[in-house]
Amino acid sequence: MTAAAGKGPTLPTLHISSLLFVCALLPAILFKGPQLEIFAIAQIMLAIACGWALWQSYDSGLILPKTALALTLTLFWAWLAASILWSRAPAISTINFWWIGSLVLVFWLYTLTPDRQVLWSHAAAVLLVLGLVLALMGIYQALVFGQDARSIFETRNTQAAFLNLIALPASAHFLLMIGDDHAPRKYPALLGAVLYALFSSIFLTASRGAALSLALSMGVLVALTVRYTSRRGTIALLALLAAAFLTTKITHDGLDQRVLHLAQDYFNRWVIWESSWSLLKASPWHGIGPGLFYLAYPPYRHPADSSDGFFVHNDYLQIWIEAGLPGLLLLVSVLGATLWLLVRVLRKKNLNKKIRIELVGLFCGLLAVASHSFVDFNLYILSIMMISGLVMGRYHELARRELKSPTMQIRFSRNIGRQAYPIIVVVLVLLPMFHFVILGLANSYYDKALRQERQGKLQEADQSLAAAEWLTPADDRMLIAHADLYRHAITLLPPDVESSKKLLFGEALEFLDKAQQANSLRGLTFVIRGRIYQLNPALAGDNGYDLAAESFRCALRLDPRLFQGRTDYAMLLLQSGKKQEALQILEEGVKYDYPDTPGLIPFYSLTARLRREAGDAERAKELEDKVASLKKRTADSYFLTGY
Repeated sequence: MTAAAGKGPTLPTLHISSLLFVCALLPAILFKGPQLEIFAIAQIMLAIACGWALWQSYDSGLILPKTALALTLTLFWAWLAASILWSRAPAISTINFWWIGSLVLVFWLYTLTPDRQVLWSHAAAVLLVLGLVLALMGIYQALVFGQDARSIFETRNTQAAFLNLIALPASAHFLLMIGDDHAPRKYPALLGAVLYALFSSIFLTASRGAALSLALSMGVLVALTVRYTSRRGTIALLALLAAAFLTTKITHDGLDQRVLHLAQDYFNRWVIWESSWSLLKASPWHGIGPGLFYLAYPPYRHPADSSDGFFVHNDYLQIWIEAGLPGLLLLVSVLGATLWLLVRVLRKKNLNKKIRIELVGLFCGLLAVASHSFVDFNLYILSIMMISGLVMGRYHELARRELKSPTMQIRFSRNIGRQAYPIIVVVLVLLPMFHFVILGLANSYYDKALRQERQGKLQEADQSLAAAEWLTPADDRMLIAHADLYRHAITLLPPDVESSKKLLFGEALEFLDKAQQANSLRGLTFVIRGRIYQLNPALAGDNGYDLAAESFRCALRLDPRLFQGRTDYAMLLLQSGKKQEALQILEEGVKYDYPDTPGLIPFYSLTARLRREAGDAERAKELEDKVASLKKRTADSYFLTGY
């Protein structure tokens, strides 16, 4: 339904606006990186929500705020988009443009929604319930199973950061409810119980960074509101926080234990930051492209780095590496504009205390995320970015309303006919939707192809990969998988079909050429190329050995931790009688820290054998013990996704 000019939107409009945001948030919480189908669903729902906001704005027009926060956020997003132009893997950078940019997208979604108050009240209620559910899941995991309190998230730190973002604005609302003499007493008590659960779950995560950011932000909240709230309200809030801390300390010593290991963990972080700084110095001005840190990092990675290697664990350093110095400065400008808004509003005389308390609570939620991001990767968690965008939108609206900031109005009714306007809106929404539908479908075909290959259905896998490549020709993963499929297919063909082998050989190399053009940072491309040359010396020609050796060397230059490729290279050297050189290649890989995986068994076994043959029995025994331990826990297998 369309709102009449000068009137608020009708009730269905309010329900749809809130529903669309919640429908975008729920899959975002489940998104952990590889599942691009889930990411696509979240972005499609956001695109529909933005289209709905535009649909309702034909008569009333769009009100665009002229504020530093709105400007810096938009410029930050625009710079991320521009940096795709020089990215060495544009397909990955495009995904991360939307991924990180969800903060800005949700901010503008909230700002342009006709009735923001209802959107906020509905979304805030859902977030509080959702936060409670996740908090209780984390408490159950920690106290019953002795696991990390992370609910459905990948890490405890993400769980804590997510709950911090909900708990701090809710704490401000708790202060308001206690100070309201007309509100029924049961409501503050109910909210207090929810806050206790949120605080307890945060402490049970044993996330030191999140606990410190909660303490810092709560201190700011109390300091800026103590004069404007009832004393019993402030005491009750601090008592809830203290009670949650003490009870979790008694029932679970995770946080204490992690504090005791602070020096060791700080060393681990420092190793990552030091290596990342070396990467930064290679391209400090314009960056390497959004989302490419994990691909560019391996050559600079210290062998003692035991992390997964996807994040710097410092968002500001990672943004600097990926988006260059302009990206970092724009991000810092966003934080500065957020703080300056608060300073300006709090300096205002006769400021309504309810506005003051809510504004400070929203700011403290954002402060918790921003401060925690110095030691974590909150900017790369889709759900946290979406909620931060909503909180920032609400914060911005309250502040500019008090400051009476200037605005610019765009009235579509002056230049676009009523019948043409819906068509334009639908087209604008369909463009990003089309992109995300293609992205999700291509990833589904890719995953399906990998499953089919494992099941031995090579022809079906070939068709699935062809469909994925047709949808996303710039995604190097599909091309690498297709080349590896053909490599495997060549080994299954009988010796008398040389022409078929030659055809598959040539097509596999063409796939790898395209993969290198799409992404020049992935070492796996060269591992597969080396295997193709190594396994098909007759097809590779007289210099097949040299081509295979050079491919493996290129792979290890890009990623020294590709132990499967390192094993293949060592086997190639052994075939030529270069045993000492093969051992040296393997030893260079053994010094790195790896997560336990079945793929390590042949790598460690070969290294142990060569060590023993070289007379180093003691160090050979160390690796043999590791192999025995791995064999006890899992059966040996190899999948392409193991890289």
